[in-house]
Amino acid sequence: MSLKYLIGIDGGGTNSRLLACGSDGTVLGHCVGKSTNVESNSVQCVLTNLKEIIDQFLMESGCSLEDCQGVCLGTAGVDTEKSRMEVNEIVKQLHFPCPTLIVNDAEIALAAETKGEPGVLLISGTGSIGYAVNREGRDCRVGGYGYLLGDEGSAYWISRKAIQAILREYDRTGVPNKMFERISSALGIHEMDQLVDFVYQSNKAEMARLALCVVFAFEEGDCMAKHIMTSAAQHLSALALALGHRLHMGDARYPLVFSGSMLTRTPWLMDQVTQEVQRAFPLWISAPLSREAEWGAVYLAARHSGMQLVGV
Repeated sequence: MSLKYLIGIDGGGTNSRLLACGSDGTVLGHCVGKSTNVESNSVQCVLTNLKEIIDQFLMESGCSLEDCQGVCLGTAGVDTEKSRMEVNEIVKQLHFPCPTLIVNDAEIALAAETKGEPGVLLISGTGSIGYAVNREGRDCRVGGYGYLLGDEGSAYWISRKAIQAILREYDRTGVPNKMFERISSALGIHEMDQLVDFVYQSNKAEMARLALCVVFAFEEGDCMAKHIMTSAAQHLSALALALGHRLHMGDARYPLVFSGSMLTRTPWLMDQVTQEVQRAFPLWISAPLSREAEWGAVYLAARHSGMQLVGV
């Protein structure tokens, strides 16, 4: 007898992760492939990379695509109905024999921790975004508008703020700080012109990695680094507070889930956001994401297709 299963995909900017599960929670495949993020890849590239990771799963598992009961793809860039339709057209070309669901990557990250139940999610990685679902099933997203318009409190934002402060100090229009020592050492540079060249020649991920230098400077007592990190905590707290107020989530216990390397690898930042948010929503319980986001895609695929997961 053939085994019915579900597929969940976390379409990341660097790589994608596919998880396939049977209805009893048995993991049939867990594959890593190339990026399927529509923000950073062409339509044809996303299609090719999706096909590759699906083919990899089928080859390694021996499963038949005809037995797939539901698919959920969570990816950044699915922020509007237009972008959702664009990704949906890509997925249609893979000819899945089952219901498919396209959502933002924040939705699958929250579902990974709550198994599709209500909760609040804050992501601070390269970018930042907040997403929540209340007990009535209403959902809301705040932030996530990209590095040109927002992403406050993200690793990219922190790096950019630090470099701006460094340049202002260099021009004698700002206050002294020690962040250039950290950043120049990380980049292997010595001159301010080299730092400016790096900014305009690098991509978002390369810029975001410099946020760790700001964290180190903050831990060493640098006042400007402290100002930047405190501002980051305030911006991220504002996202969670906006979600709670807009969805009227103050009268019940909800999980506040932290995701993204900027948050989960900086305990001070998680603690600051928790303290600020719990002043308004004392019943919320904060914790870092404990399962991979592709699990959330599986939960949402099950709900969308009407397939019940047991023991997961």
